[in-house]
Amino acid sequence: MEMQLAAVLASLALGGALLVLVFGKWWQPLADADRRVKELADAVEALLQLRSELLKVEPAPPESDQLARAWLRRVQEAQDEVASLKARHDGGQLYVLRLVQYFVSTAPVAGSAEKQLKAVRALREQGEALLEAALSTPQAPPPLLRQPEELELPPGTSLTRPYLNEALRFLGDCDAALGVWGAGGVGKTTVLTHVRDACGLVAPFDHVLLVAASRDCTVAKLQREVVGVLGLRDAPTEQAQAAGILSFLRDKSFLLLLDGVWERLDLERVGIPQPLGMVAGRVRKVVVASRSEAVCADMGCRKKIKMECLSEEDAWNLFEANAREETIHRHPRIPALSRQVASECKGLPLSLVTVGRAMSSKRTPEEWGDALDALKKTKLSSAPGPDKIAHPIVKFCYDNLENDMARECFLACALWPEDHNISKDELVQCWTGLGLLPELADVDEAHRLAHSVISVLEASRLVERGDNHRYNMFPSDTHVRLHDVVRDAALRFAPGKCLVRAGAGLREPPREEALWRDARRVSLMHNGIEDVPAKTGGALADAQPETLMLQCNRALPKRMIQAIQHFTRLTYLDMEETGIVDAFPMEICCLVNLEYLNLSKNRILSLPMELSNLSQLKYLYLRDNYYIQITIPAGLISRLGKLQVLELFTASIVSIADDYIAPVIDDLERSGAQLTALGLWLDSTRDVARLARLAPGVRARSLHLRKLQDGTRSLPLLSAQHAAEFGGVQESIREMTIYSSDVEEIVADARAPRLEVIKFGFLTKLRTVAWSHGAASNLREVAIGACHAVAHLTWVQHLPHLESLNLSGCNGMTTLLGGAADGGSAAGELVTFPRLRLLALLGLPKLEAIRRDGGECAFPELRRVQTRGCPRLRRIPMRPAASGQCKVRVECDKHWWGALQWASDDVKSYFAPVLI
Repeated sequence: MEMQLAAVLASLALGGALLVLVFGKWWQPLADADRRVKELADAVEALLQLRSELLKVEPAPPESDQLARAWLRRVQEAQDEVASLKARHDGGQLYVLRLVQYFVSTAPVAGSAEKQLKAVRALREQGEALLEAALSTPQAPPPLLRQPEELELPPGTSLTRPYLNEALRFLGDCDAALGVWGAGGVGKTTVLTHVRDACGLVAPFDHVLLVAASRDCTVAKLQREVVGVLGLRDAPTEQAQAAGILSFLRDKSFLLLLDGVWERLDLERVGIPQPLGMVAGRVRKVVVASRSEAVCADMGCRKKIKMECLSEEDAWNLFEANAREETIHRHPRIPALSRQVASECKGLPLSLVTVGRAMSSKRTPEEWGDALDALKKTKLSSAPGPDKIAHPIVKFCYDNLENDMARECFLACALWPEDHNISKDELVQCWTGLGLLPELADVDEAHRLAHSVISVLEASRLVERGDNHRYNMFPSDTHVRLHDVVRDAALRFAPGKCLVRAGAGLREPPREEALWRDARRVSLMHNGIEDVPAKTGGALADAQPETLMLQCNRALPKRMIQAIQHFTRLTYLDMEETGIVDAFPMEICCLVNLEYLNLSKNRILSLPMELSNLSQLKYLYLRDNYYIQITIPAGLISRLGKLQVLELFTASIVSIADDYIAPVIDDLERSGAQLTALGLWLDSTRDVARLARLAPGVRARSLHLRKLQDGTRSLPLLSAQHAAEFGGVQESIREMTIYSSDVEEIVADARAPRLEVIKFGFLTKLRTVAWSHGAASNLREVAIGACHAVAHLTWVQHLPHLESLNLSGCNGMTTLLGGAADGGSAAGELVTFPRLRLLALLGLPKLEAIRRDGGECAFPELRRVQTRGCPRLRRIPMRPAASGQCKVRVECDKHWWGALQWASDDVKSYFAPVLI
């Protein structure tokens, strides 16, 4: 028995030895493959590190540059091949599978890895030689066209001239990043603005981008700023947006001016090409403005500029310029008092300007004395350290506004995100909905009053002119914004509690109950709220705000909407672009005190009759609804007895449902409703006539006519011949759109004093547009698309207020402006578009010239040109722009730009191409 057991054990030992011998022999090549692939991965990692170091320097000689480019290309190819090899190696982790792969494969991994490893080592040797050559060659800084001291800068730059000169000299050195830091309100934004305006005369950049980073800045928010300035398209994800920005800027020289940076930002994630500095003949520079020197250092700024408060004499000069010399010397006692008032500003430019503007209307020594006492007494104990000077000053200027209406309107501006460019139209709509403006029967008079308030706030410097990226206007007269110090102060001393987290990158609403408790106004707009955790639900349950601003949260969760139904004190609710799909959110129908409701840019199929529960509703906006049909129950509008503004539009250009508008017009006729502003889609001129008969009680401000079904060949709406029939609409219409109809002729000779926007689309039979000089002279925007039979648009040259002209898909258009026989100017006469800012010429294959007679055009305010699909257009007959005007951005095809003929180099120098 023992002998048998010994024999079995001996057999097992012999078998085990044979197995170890056999499998050890088979395992060896697999172990070699693992080792070779690891060595190859380490070698590639070292190679990529070498590539990064080489990109930080610029090879000076052209031949060296060509060698470097070829080497970089081979490195990329090697990286791709190694990635593919590693994927093959990692594909089979089981021993048996790897054995099969080894014996079956025609190119074993170990052998391929060995071969590739030799190639990578050779590339590394070449790269080390290129790096040594590049480091031994002095790098040439970007060429300075003019020294900063030689520039003729505007008079307003005198106080910041030393800082500005230092910043401009940075553009000509080899540093990649510059930091500008100092307290809030000391003038950092002003310096960055002057750098943007002057750098074109100092150093050549393809693009100069001034963007606001602001507090709580996210990658997505910064991407939106960059995309807006560059005029690029939005992408669905951060990664896709970064790829688009990177692709656009990769081969260009650019200067990125980052204003209001609070913490380190990952520019690579945004899509800004790396590394910065001098890269293969391109200049990539960044200027960072922050309140913190440490933040500038974290952003890689070796060179930094610290901005200080002004000296006593400079501070006085700035104060005197804003308070006006004639005011200060109006009485013998005022000069001494004014010096004391100026000293209370502690040399802070923001305070000196705002207080100076506030004092410019003070005429007596008593007023100046009272102001001095008020400044000394005004304190905001909760103001943070750097802003402890500025906040009381803002409070003083706020108190000195001429009336409570201006003060309330100013505080409402702080509900928008920090450094946000607020459209004046959007602001006026908000003020109206909040009840900050008096209710006037004439909506145009109300708008004029609102814009006068904006002018007062601009004059006081409590709000600044913002930027309008659409027109490439920097700054713009269509947008405003608040300085971050001013906004912070406004939120601190606003009467009533506010919860403002606008543009803060939130994914969920704030959870703290204390924030929601007693909050009168809540602004969570421009976030990405997509979830409401259970803990947040408790905070929302006890909240009772009167104002709730949720616009631009594109995936607002259902639980947030469910919580809203308990906010029974709400009078103002803005849910524009919040991702509402199909069903109307019935929770809104519980808000019986609601006066303002904005549900624009959603996907709502129908309005429920329960909406009539909102008996206090005055303003209902449902613009740009995604669906082409929307059901409106009969009798709904008549039950909303206090309704003043109603706008119901779809975003589609195809036909609407037959029963869409009938219930609305029937209700208006039966109820005798009084609407100061009405906007609707119509499909019959008979419906237009019905609306005209309801005037002046119902003022049709916006009409979109689509697929007119009454066989109309000549549109009579703007014709003086039909004034008796359509006069009520002609007098009140502000915006008119005509789509997809068989209209052949449009005669506009009737008085339409309020008409500002007109759009024609898919009018394939339209041949003639006869527009008299006196008709609708206030037109600001004209857009015409897919009107193939139109040969020219001579009438647009007689629109003195035209700001935007957009032409697309007009296949028959040969010239933009005809000759004298077409009602145009005589040959040789200069045609001027005094206010045109945006000119878009898209998909016009037969367009050969701007003017038939070849004469010149003047565009003194032009800021942006878009041209694509205009192969025959070879010359834009423009005169040189006025000195000091910012460059016109031309978005076009590279080949078209290269073939474009200019009247002179002086004309061309005022245009900056954005090649798409």
